[in-house]
Amino acid sequence: MSRLPAIAFCLALLGGAAPDAQVAPSAGSATPAAALCRVVDDYVQLYQKDTLAEWKALFLPSFTSTSPRADGGVTVRTLEEFYQSQVRGFARATTMSESLENVAIQQSGRLATAWADFVFHQDGTSRRGRLVLTLVDTDTAWRIASLLFSY
Repeated sequence: MSRLPAIAFCLALLGGAAPDAQVAPSAGSATPAAALCRVVDDYVQLYQKDTLAEWKALFLPSFTSTSPRADGGVTVRTLEEFYQSQVRGFARATTMSESLENVAIQQSGRLATAWADFVFHQDGTSRRGRLVLTLVDTDTAWRIASLLFSY
């Protein structure tokens, strides 16, 4: 899975030059924009069976996930409900991952949004959708406050 699209966006946000595959903002960067980009990048990169606990740490304890259903209703899940659904998914799947495309991050002070097209991959099939992450700069790090998504 390529990290290049998210890295290219983050470097553009930071005023960097064209990226190559080895360049990425570091978690220890002094710039708030780099730390924000790192969380969005980690949202995809840590979404693996072996790093799922680290992935969960990207979210605020009060996190909610919201998605519309085909029947016209809406599903809202707490962090624990959302996380456990991912644990179950990784337990059932042979392979599972997500990639982001067309990422657009907007920051206003200690608040940010990240809009993206996503591709969810599972056992040789793919589904496309759209998502928005809301993020908050806490005393210690940027954290994901909510996820809204639709297929």
